[in-house]
Amino acid sequence: MKLLVLLLVQFCICIAIWLYFRRKFISFSDTVCQSMEHILHGQPVKEQLNRETLTSKMVTELEKVEDIVRYRLTENEREKQELQEMISEITHQIKTPLSNIRMYCEMLGEYASPGSRTLSAGQAVSGSRGTILRQTDSSLLRQYSATVGDQLDRLDFLLNALIRSSRLETSMIRLQPENNKVLDTIAIAVNNVFQKAEDKKIEIRVSCRSTIEVCHDPKWTAEAIENLLDNAIKYTSESGKIQINVVSGEMYVEIQVKDTGCGIAADEVNEIFKRFYRGRAVSRVEGLGLGLYLAQKIITLQGGFLSVRSEPGKGSCFSIHLRR
Repeated sequence: MKLLVLLLVQFCICIAIWLYFRRKFISFSDTVCQSMEHILHGQPVKEQLNRETLTSKMVTELEKVEDIVRYRLTENEREKQELQEMISEITHQIKTPLSNIRMYCEMLGEYASPGSRTLSAGQAVSGSRGTILRQTDSSLLRQYSATVGDQLDRLDFLLNALIRSSRLETSMIRLQPENNKVLDTIAIAVNNVFQKAEDKKIEIRVSCRSTIEVCHDPKWTAEAIENLLDNAIKYTSESGKIQINVVSGEMYVEIQVKDTGCGIAADEVNEIFKRFYRGRAVSRVEGLGLGLYLAQKIITLQGGFLSVRSEPGKGSCFSIHLRR
């Protein structure tokens, strides 16, 4: 009889323990499920008073998951917004040259169509009036053809710049930094823009010791310097000056590109390195707003950085800092 009572007591204790842990497990499961529900709906997880319990530890881990998910959602939204803005900018950049090409092609078509003022190959032209008309038509045709060619060059430059930008961002192109003379890299960049500077009678001076070397990719670094020089030439008036100085420090080699151009407003200094950004003062000057963006990307991928000092009306100084 005593044994039966003892077994019954033990059975009741086991049932009580099972019910207790079952209740705890249900409470734990409910808390976890509610926390997961909050995370899925982007709501904050309820804070736990006792941080030592298994439930609180589980919820703490869920909070970490919540932070990660929220961060990734924010990044996805940001990337989506940037993609939409980029597509809008590309559409805008392409629309203008395409419209110009279409317009001049229509003009060329009018000259080539029957009954137009353009003289056919077999039509006789006599007298000074016919000669002037033929010369005028020929001059207009050359002008229209040159304009179409310029717009096609602009489209080609835009597409190539976008391709280079995309490849750099997706690591499809890997830079190969190694010790090279800075003067040789600068020479490549200057040679590529020399004719543009000559056309505007802009003097380019270089101050760099031939012995200065730094670890960099000559091809891509030359392109970054060329982009800075191209901007300096574009925004500097005729007979201006561009000075390239190379300063060798303990940690970095600094390549300075100074110009006597229009300068940059203080509130735009942090914006000019964004893709497609055009400053207010230079919005009417031909350009795409990709040069500085690509230059910064190239230098950053080599462990360096790009800085600028500028004052409106007094020119700008862009500095490339390459790690020694």
